[in-house]
Amino acid sequence: MAKGKILVVDDDEVIVFAVRNFLEQHGFVVDEAESCAEAEIRFKADVYDAVTLDYSLPDGNAIDLLPRLKAIDSGVPLILLTGHASIELAVRAIQLGAENFLLKPLDLPAFLVVLNRALKNQQNHRKQFARESLYRPQRAVDPFIGHSMAVLKLEEQARLAAATESPILIQGETGTGKSELARWLHRNSSRASEAMLELNCGGFTKEFLETELFGHEKGAFTGAVTEKVGLLEAAHRGTVFLDEIGDMDLQIQPKVLKALEEKRFRRMGGLQDRKVDFRLVAATHQKLDRLVQEQLFRSDLFYRISAIQITMPPLRERAEDIPIFAQILLDRLTTGSGFEARSLSQEARLKLQRHAWPGNIRELRNVLERALMGMKGTTLEASDLDFASSPDGRLPDSKSNLTLKELERHYIIKVLSEEGGHVDRAAKRLDIPRSTLYQKLKTYGPELSGF
Repeated sequence: MAKGKILVVDDDEVIVFAVRNFLEQHGFVVDEAESCAEAEIRFKADVYDAVTLDYSLPDGNAIDLLPRLKAIDSGVPLILLTGHASIELAVRAIQLGAENFLLKPLDLPAFLVVLNRALKNQQNHRKQFARESLYRPQRAVDPFIGHSMAVLKLEEQARLAAATESPILIQGETGTGKSELARWLHRNSSRASEAMLELNCGGFTKEFLETELFGHEKGAFTGAVTEKVGLLEAAHRGTVFLDEIGDMDLQIQPKVLKALEEKRFRRMGGLQDRKVDFRLVAATHQKLDRLVQEQLFRSDLFYRISAIQITMPPLRERAEDIPIFAQILLDRLTTGSGFEARSLSQEARLKLQRHAWPGNIRELRNVLERALMGMKGTTLEASDLDFASSPDGRLPDSKSNLTLKELERHYIIKVLSEEGGHVDRAAKRLDIPRSTLYQKLKTYGPELSGF
């Protein structure tokens, strides 16, 4: 990936040639414009990381052009170049939004320092916004734990995919680690130095998704008392991860497709197109091709996001990796919790490998967490493992001996598992308010802590 794309606005062919040649030698992509009108057209049509403006142009000057470019995209650094400097001109240019003011003849090494500093400031601003937004960065997790053929194939596919700029669709059952793979893909891509922002599309209204993805202008709807920057805008130059994209509202899908294809979108209530450059990673536990056939997902968006498809293997297809996963999870559960370090007996390992794990890694974690609370000693035995009450969608065989409260708990576990741990969707299926379900999760404690 290039260091950045720069628009050089100047009608002096000698200067343009020198600046272009210099910047390309340092890894930049360069476009040219020789007038205010051409610069405005190019700026609207493409995504630039910075613009250099000669003060005097055939159809105007940079002081006239600066506010027009800022109105199109206020986030792009604009560097003014002139051979006729004055303090008044420099002050006026900075007031209108110029990042810097340089004199001709241009000192190219000094110009490079100014340009790199401007680009770094913009990158830091985007990262700071990401840190302060709702989309918190996640800790790094290795998605390739184990030595099975399934995981070796997964790693090979992921490394090839990370090197591209194409959208990636991650498929797999609930609890297989799709989110961890998405974060790994970002960390190992050419966009790793930029932010990765995440949004789970499941269980949200059209209005919520639209404002989270695209943002809104002040007054766009009742309650919009300030403007809001959306996820796509905040992730400029970085990665957008849309989890459970199969649940995305049909009316939002064409807007996401347009943003992907045209690199532009409008905020809710806005009239101005906003340009953005992002790489999309999407994930779902559903069969999107089946949703397309049922007209629950747009075929054009499906084809666009599935250029590269990666399927996370379920635990039952990589049984030899289960003891490795289990030990890592045990270590994580005991670290900082007051528990001594624990290990697995051979019988416990075999019992774990024989289980079908319909809930995959999430279910494994819950089983181990429950075992830790009841075990004695530092070795986890097979007898400590209880799959009967594991949130894998099955009720215990001895249902007749359960109390009403226990039956309710098991049914909530079943619904949560089937809905991939999404509280909003589970509450809708259970026909209870979300707040009521959250209260029950707290009441039932550790057995539901994985959701």
